[in-house]
Amino acid sequence: MKKILFLIYLFFIAVAINAQDNSFLIYSVKGNVSVVENKIESKAKIGKIITGNTSLKLADGSVATLICNEAAMFTIKKAGSYTLSQFKDSCETHSSSVSANYVKYVWNQMTAGHEGSPGSNRKAFMSTVGAVSRSVNNIWIDPRLDTINYSNGDFPLSWKSYADAKDFEFSLYTSPDGGTPLYKNTLSKMKISIPSFASRLKPGNTYYWTSAVKGETNDEIKVLNYVEKPVYEMVLNKLKAEGPAYESDAEQAYRTAFGLEDARYLSEAYQYYLRAATLKPDMPLYRSTLMSFKKDYEIK
Repeated sequence: MKKILFLIYLFFIAVAINAQDNSFLIYSVKGNVSVVENKIESKAKIGKIITGNTSLKLADGSVATLICNEAAMFTIKKAGSYTLSQFKDSCETHSSSVSANYVKYVWNQMTAGHEGSPGSNRKAFMSTVGAVSRSVNNIWIDPRLDTINYSNGDFPLSWKSYADAKDFEFSLYTSPDGGTPLYKNTLSKMKISIPSFASRLKPGNTYYWTSAVKGETNDEIKVLNYVEKPVYEMVLNKLKAEGPAYESDAEQAYRTAFGLEDARYLSEAYQYYLRAATLKPDMPLYRSTLMSFKKDYEIK
């Protein structure tokens, strides 16, 4: 009998410990939201990690969105004081409208130390990964540019050269097999802006491009989808709608940028990373990600 009572006691201890075992990250806040830890109250700050023992106080009209255990996101919208251990059910991983990859990415960026700058390892949390380049010529094109969906904005197609060359030839085709180029240009820089030849493109069509040292050829072909505006707007609206019950305009812009980059809308992703950094200039992650994005895609 004593053994049974002891096992029951251990069970309840385990349940109690498990209830306090969750960790929470403050993702977004609106209004007057404060954190109470060890009877000390302080203003809730985005990126702060708190435990189940912590209390969150919301004044009238205030909202807080949290990430729990790297996997789940939920929002508290009603004024009051809450011990976070009561949100255990909200920490369970289940089908959610918010991208699981994005939730894991934000948790990772705001809680862990990094060898590189914050936001520089975005691809590790995205579902689309470029193919390994097998080109043996003097030009290397980043696998990130294997396929681009483009609707609007100023964005460069870029490459690097292993040769000490001064001139490069950019070629645009209507077929993956090449043939006569739809557009060809000789450049001294190792990049070309899409708007410089966009007038030759027809929305809804797919084009193929490559670059080579002038006088040489390059069999490595990349894809450029010129997406019709209504199609892009459907993608954009879907991404915006997939957010939590509450997030600020800056958080929405950053999440949208992450989703657009993952969907290969690179020009449009840049616009939203820029918007996030502009709306919240005091957020290091947003500023650092923007700089990393610009470096990745040769944006000056």
